[in-house]
Amino acid sequence: MPVVSVVLVFHRVSPHLPSAIASVLAQTWSDFELVLVDNGAGATPEQLGPAGRDPRLVWVRLPRDEGIGVATNAGVAAARGEFIAFHDWDDLSYPTRFERQVAALRRDPSLGIVSALAEMIDEAGQPLGRRLFTLHDSAEFLRYSQYAAPFINPLAMGRRELFVATPWRREFRYAGDLDFQARVCERWRAAVLPEPLLHYRWHGTQTTQRYATLIAQSRHAIALLAARRRAGRSEEGPLPPLAENIPPAEHARAVAAQALAENFAAPAGYLARRSLASDRSPRAVAAALRLAFQAWRNAPAAERSTVAALFFKGPVRALRVHPA
Repeated sequence: MPVVSVVLVFHRVSPHLPSAIASVLAQTWSDFELVLVDNGAGATPEQLGPAGRDPRLVWVRLPRDEGIGVATNAGVAAARGEFIAFHDWDDLSYPTRFERQVAALRRDPSLGIVSALAEMIDEAGQPLGRRLFTLHDSAEFLRYSQYAAPFINPLAMGRRELFVATPWRREFRYAGDLDFQARVCERWRAAVLPEPLLHYRWHGTQTTQRYATLIAQSRHAIALLAARRRAGRSEEGPLPPLAENIPPAEHARAVAAQALAENFAAPAGYLARRSLASDRSPRAVAAALRLAFQAWRNAPAAERSTVAALFFKGPVRALRVHPA
């Protein structure tokens, strides 16, 4: 059995796909398998060039595009490794990535999942001079993960049992990674290696830009679901649907109102702020201020400063976390 199973999901044969695969096959850590999940693309090994003949490739073929979550779960189910790593179809791993991550996981048995830093590149592979956002202090991951991703998901590697116990959920078709991280951080310890191990490609056709509305709505829902879990309650309960025809600002206000109804003041303050991300009309600002004030008024005295900071400053400054 391989030590590492790499799960790479793709839904079309992009010009970036062979390069992403080549960066995996060029790793200094050689004991791995690459699980290619063909999510309805109908690809053939010949389309990948010489890399398509590599014996370390394991194909999982889905007859149609089932979404990233379903495809990721199919890849995890096929994986045989002690550790499982994610990889996106358009990113490039540094040659030492797996070596460094395996060493970190073996050095610390209490560590469930490990990520690292990522340098951003453009569609042509040219450096953008920026690093992708990530935290570096594992003590901060849990509280931040209710609102956003604390580490870089396509750069994550973790223990097999973590991935099996935390499957991606179908309902978050384009933001399953955010929900995955929120639930992972509630049960396992995560870490970020203080070095770049990935080139993250930023371009106009990637999911984060094409499906911004549904991703925004998913973030709202994930914040409320995490609040329910962390309060020891069932996730079941009213939740506005995820739908392209619902403006993100309207959706954020609806989820904020539901959070207030359930006495979750901090998420309500955050969601009131989120409602202004796409709509800063006078009416939207007034509605957000009303929600934020109600959240502040409903919060226990010890939490009021945090609720106000979540609205006026956002989760990074409100929670006093430290980006790498």
